[in-house]
Amino acid sequence: MRGLSWLLFATCVYAVVLVAIIILNATGADRYWPGALNLYLPQIMWALPGVLLAILIFRVDRAWIWAPILCVLWVLGPVMGFRWPPREAWPAPGNLTLRVMTWNIKYGSHPIEPLIDELVRRDLDVVFFQDATGCMDGPLGDYFRNWEVRSSGQYVIASRYPLSEAEVHELPSSGHQFESFLRCKVRVGDTAVALYNVHLKTPRRSLNGFRTARHEPNYLPAAIQTFHDNVRLRQGQATALIEYISEERGPIIVAGDLNAPDASLVCDTLRNAGLHDAFAERGKGYGFTYGHFLFKHRLPWLRFSWMRIDHIMPSSGFATQRCVAGSGKASDHRPVIADLFLRYP
Repeated sequence: MRGLSWLLFATCVYAVVLVAIIILNATGADRYWPGALNLYLPQIMWALPGVLLAILIFRVDRAWIWAPILCVLWVLGPVMGFRWPPREAWPAPGNLTLRVMTWNIKYGSHPIEPLIDELVRRDLDVVFFQDATGCMDGPLGDYFRNWEVRSSGQYVIASRYPLSEAEVHELPSSGHQFESFLRCKVRVGDTAVALYNVHLKTPRRSLNGFRTARHEPNYLPAAIQTFHDNVRLRQGQATALIEYISEERGPIIVAGDLNAPDASLVCDTLRNAGLHDAFAERGKGYGFTYGHFLFKHRLPWLRFSWMRIDHIMPSSGFATQRCVAGSGKASDHRPVIADLFLRYP
């Protein structure tokens, strides 16, 4: 049974690795570049060693197959960020309620009809768009013609309620690229809510450096440094955003493409400032919003999202009734839709 002993030892090592990932994610995975890199990889990959071990152990002694199977279930649950269906929260009579959507629509890259169909189906109150430059000049402008709209560059905020005080503020950036966010206020009854539409720095180019390193190993140190700088820039942008948020005196909703999974220091920074993630609070399942178009040329049948980098994060005065991810047909990103209500003191 020496073969079984080695397989069980390998299973123990595998379990230790999974526990290390959970601890790393809980304490800030992107404090170190390997943890940060792992955040942007399909976490389902960590189930593959468990499946292989289960097959091998089954052939040697099926009585021990439960060990790798438990590890696989651990991956499908905590490692991949599965959320068990929570009890729904319900607003009390008189509570301010809002149905909010955030969506990086990659305007001009995909057909517009599925996007408008999603908007119609959701019956929204407030919409945040990113990567939406020029979108109000076409069919989307017609759809929102009776809404209040504020836009600047890539950002659009549309609301069924009055909007005011639209402001564009600069974020830390690299090189000559201008990074910013759009802030305005929406008034619902007697309550003014500050809205922050945010698109933080993408990791795409820095991640591509690791692809180069696969063919040119000497490039690996440069790839690591570039990726490290990218992670730190995004964290710096989150810190700068918090400086503006700290000056608000009323309820706040921050929404957008943060380019940061829930276990990142970016999201942790925002939570420490009094915000909370709507999907983490009332979501069901994984809520993944990105990845379904990444392999559209090489593997067109593979249309599964595997990262949750788009977020709705209200301040502590808001509670979330429910939160879901929407269609993957209209953009590289799925929208996030949340039903929020404000508890009155």
